[in-house]
Amino acid sequence: MRKYNVFGKKLSKTKALPFMILIFIAVVLGYYLINLTQNNRLNELEANEIILRNQINQILASEETDTYLEIGELMPFIPVSYAPQSIQNDITTAQNLSGLSLAENFRTTLVNDVSSPFEDEQPEELKNVRITVSFVADDQADALEFMNQLLALDHFYYISTVQASYLTDGGLQIEFVIFGFYYSV
Repeated sequence: MRKYNVFGKKLSKTKALPFMILIFIAVVLGYYLINLTQNNRLNELEANEIILRNQINQILASEETDTYLEIGELMPFIPVSYAPQSIQNDITTAQNLSGLSLAENFRTTLVNDVSSPFEDEQPEELKNVRITVSFVADDQADALEFMNQLLALDHFYYISTVQASYLTDGGLQIEFVIFGFYYSV
C-alpha cells in the first residue's frame, strides 16, 4: 500500500469504519447507562414515597381524637353569675396581648341573657352573654392574634362571627360577635 497520495500528502493507515463503530458502541452504552441510572433513581424515589406514605399513615392513625365534654361536665368551670367586669377584663387582656392596645375605635358591647348561638337545646340554667367587639386594625394578623388570645384565657368563649371590611385608608374594620356563658343557680 502506498504511503503518499498523488498530491504528496501522507496517507493514514486507519480507516473511518472502526471509529464509527467505536462511536456507535459508546452511544449505545451511554444510552443504557443513562437509562439504568434513571431507573435506579426512580426506584429509590418510589421507595422513599412508600416510606413517607407509611409515616403519614402512622401519624394519622396515632393522632389523638378531640373529645368534647358534655355541658354537665363543663358546669363546674362556668361562672355562676353574670360578671361584666370579668368579661371586660378578659377583652382588655386579649386586646393588650395581641398588640391592639392602640387600635382605633375599640368598642365592646355586652348584652346579657340572649338566645343561644347553638342549634341544640341548652339547659335553662345556662345563660348566654353576647359580646360585640369592634375596632380598626392595621393588619389582619392583629385580629387573628386577638381571637387566639381570647380563646387562650380561662373562661369559655364562643366566637360566632367575624366580619372584616377594608377601609379606604388601608385599615381594616373588624367586628367580632362572641358569646360568653354563665350558670345561673
